[in-house]
Amino acid sequence: MWVTSMPQVWDEEGVAKGSVVTPAPATALLGSLAGWMSRAVEPPAPRPCGTEGGPPVTATRLRLRDGRHLAYCESGVPKEEARFKVVFSHGFTGSREDSVRASQVISS
Repeated sequence: MWVTSMPQVWDEEGVAKGSVVTPAPATALLGSLAGWMSRAVEPPAPRPCGTEGGPPVTATRLRLRDGRHLAYCESGVPKEEARFKVVFSHGFTGSREDSVRASQVISS
């Protein structure tokens, strides 16, 4: 038996009235707070390379037919002296700088 200094009113299920917080108001409050925060925090507009306010273009690149640009990097011997052309295409987790570089030395 519990001894308290304040009298409590019990309902039919044995739970003190007023001591239980229903989840519906708390869920509604949390949902509205999350909605407000998602509208308040918006990412800045994208600034493509080479545009006003955007980062500078630092790589040689070519323009594709659909308007996008493809940056590339050359390594190895100069184009005029090369006997073979090898194209290395990286996946989504790499960049043009993350490949195995060809040697600058020409071997006969």
